[in-house]
Amino acid sequence: MPNSPNKLSRFWQELKRRKVIKVIAMYAATAFIIMEAGDIMLPRLGLPDWTVTFIIVLLIVGFPITIILSWILDVTPEGVKKTDFMDLAIETELPLEPKKRKLRAGDVIIVVLIVAVGILAYPKIFINDKFEDVRDADGRISIAVMPFENLTGDTTLNWFQRGISTLIINGLGNSSELAVRDDHTMYEVIESMNQVYTAGISQSQAREVAKKVRAETYISGSYQGREGTYWILANLIDTESGEIIWTDKVEGDLKSSEYLDLASSLCDKIKDYLEIQVLKQNVDYDFREAYTESAEAYRYFIEGMNSILTLDYESSIESLKKALENDSTFALASFYIAYAYAFDVIHDYQPEQRNIWIQKAYMTKDRLQSEYQLLLDMWYAIFISKNLQEIATYCSLLEEFEIESRLYWFNLGVTYSYFLHQYDKSIKAFEKVEEINLERGGDWKYVNYYYFYGSALHNAGKHEKEKEISEIGAKLFPDWARITMNQATCALWQGDTIEANLYLRESKSICIKFGFSKSWIEVSLGSIYQEANIIDQAEVHFRNAYKLNPLFIDAISSLANLLIDNDINVDEGMELIQQGLEIEPDDPGLLQAKGWGNFKRGKFEESIQLLRMAEEKSFEFNYDLYQKIQEVEQILASRN
Repeated sequence: MPNSPNKLSRFWQELKRRKVIKVIAMYAATAFIIMEAGDIMLPRLGLPDWTVTFIIVLLIVGFPITIILSWILDVTPEGVKKTDFMDLAIETELPLEPKKRKLRAGDVIIVVLIVAVGILAYPKIFINDKFEDVRDADGRISIAVMPFENLTGDTTLNWFQRGISTLIINGLGNSSELAVRDDHTMYEVIESMNQVYTAGISQSQAREVAKKVRAETYISGSYQGREGTYWILANLIDTESGEIIWTDKVEGDLKSSEYLDLASSLCDKIKDYLEIQVLKQNVDYDFREAYTESAEAYRYFIEGMNSILTLDYESSIESLKKALENDSTFALASFYIAYAYAFDVIHDYQPEQRNIWIQKAYMTKDRLQSEYQLLLDMWYAIFISKNLQEIATYCSLLEEFEIESRLYWFNLGVTYSYFLHQYDKSIKAFEKVEEINLERGGDWKYVNYYYFYGSALHNAGKHEKEKEISEIGAKLFPDWARITMNQATCALWQGDTIEANLYLRESKSICIKFGFSKSWIEVSLGSIYQEANIIDQAEVHFRNAYKLNPLFIDAISSLANLLIDNDINVDEGMELIQQGLEIEPDDPGLLQAKGWGNFKRGKFEESIQLLRMAEEKSFEFNYDLYQKIQEVEQILASRN
């Protein structure tokens, strides 16, 4: 320990001898001057912000390199040489005598650097920035409003140059998503630049003002026209690039009280546009393209879409209807109201409401981009026109777009699987969702995706992948019975009865937990065995469901279809259907089953009539029904 101070002293002497301390001081001062000069000059030369950052990074990287070089090398009258090591023993015994030092060029440079640093640092340390409090809250868009230019030629309207900007500032100021620079601040900044606040200013001056008040965007504009008809034009401009990112105008009479309405209308348009941009920054990418100009409508749309992902369809419909109250032409809101009605199978299934909302969305589809128009066309073909060729055509066209929306590809995947039975194409659409998940670094928290993807994989015979997808879904949604039912089906198909029984018990337990009826549970268990092609066990559960509730249409239809399709007992199946039709005479599923029962009995004329009646009564395209009609028509055609 006694030697430590001595070693430290020697090291310090060595640093001074090698001029490392002097180099550090000169490097720091020079770097500070370069950074300050760059910060002032580079933006004025039109160079991007990253240029200044790049210079700072270079200076940071150069610092340790400079220190190392100053330790190793020395600049002498003979040139740059490697510095010799000090003989510490000689230095201890024969201390150097102090010499009178002469003024050197290096000393002058150091003095100049110190003066320059002092000049640049003085305002930062001793002069308060009068705009220091003009800062953006996190996530808000900062905006400045410039005086408008009077292009009417009427000097009596000069007061409106400041009046319109003040009205817009006050109107935008009540938005929680915007950080608006106040009127007083704008007045002080423009005055400090020797400009008159009530006069129009050039675009270069406007950008300079916006930079001084640290606004990401600014509004500039003008008003023109003549007696009775005037136009107020406004441009929203990106401060950094100087590019116009939005423009609009309003029309009316400035020489009456109507000018207040004009300013309010223009302000609302600006506010809606900016608030939508802020909302887009904080919302899931799937909901960013909404195609509405109302921020309030967009807020309700986001609420509704989040409710769809959590399967809270009632809340979703309520929020999306509020979105439409704020924007009656909001086509995508109408579309997803229909979507909510289509997928809400747990509550009262309302296909009539679904189809009404699809037609409402279809009426305003021109508000959407082409790919979303096609998506709406596809739904229209499925639920309204019920045309197979149209569905297939729209699906094929939709595949060509590179949309980064998981709901878009989910829709396509469900259509290919459920309505067209084209499972390989369905899987490709679901794989697009997987790709997007990887890009965004996480699994999609939407249970229907795992259910329908798993079903498509099962029907395509890809059971290992089916098992993998179902396991991810079960991990994310442990209390969702449809996922565990998929797992049970997969295990039964693969012959793993032990694992299948575990999933069956789990599915039943979840259903009981959420209050499903015993008859409904038995129908669900029967469907699992039917999907796994274990017909005898499916029949047992369907019969149990029917015994528990003989009026339950799903139990009647499931058992009757099983008996007829598998030629187990066509007569009993037809008797069950007749019972069901007494309860629901227009039920398309029962009409289809009766038509197919007549086909099995060889009554082809009666069969085709019932099948076509079922098609007419159906609220959507039914691929199984379509195939049965084709089969019966072929037989009738061959007979004729």
